[in-house]
Amino acid sequence: MSSGTSTLDPTDYATDFATDYWLRSWRALWQLAPQTLVQPILPGWTFNINSNNSTSPQTEADVLHKHSYGRQLGRIADALAALIAAQPKAVQGAAVVQDFLQMKSEIDKIKLQGASQRMEQLVRDVERTMERAEARTKRQLREALRRAIGE
Repeated sequence: MSSGTSTLDPTDYATDFATDYWLRSWRALWQLAPQTLVQPILPGWTFNINSNNSTSPQTEADVLHKHSYGRQLGRIADALAALIAAQPKAVQGAAVVQDFLQMKSEIDKIKLQGASQRMEQLVRDVERTMERAEARTKRQLREALRRAIGE
């Protein structure tokens, strides 16, 4: 061949083909993943998980399916409060630490109020069930309640 003629290297074609195939395969798989994930935490608030703000949106979606943001934050807050309790009084008295502990205390009160409301609803449900239930069902319900409270 003359010096002015270019030669086609077959490995160039194979490399381009392999790269193109790989990109198309990943693009097809990526389209199967949800483009956005919305989980309300507070009324009016949403967090969207997508490829723009996460390197692994599906993993985050899987984590949220198992452990909500609220559950994650609650456990972190409980662990942090335990670590604070083990610190010297000077650390425990710092303004930022006191602000955090005040916030946690308010959150814990809200959780207790919610639990109390759920218990009141449970009592109303049991009372309604007991009014209508047959003797066998009443015995089963009494037994289940005894087990629940450890008697």
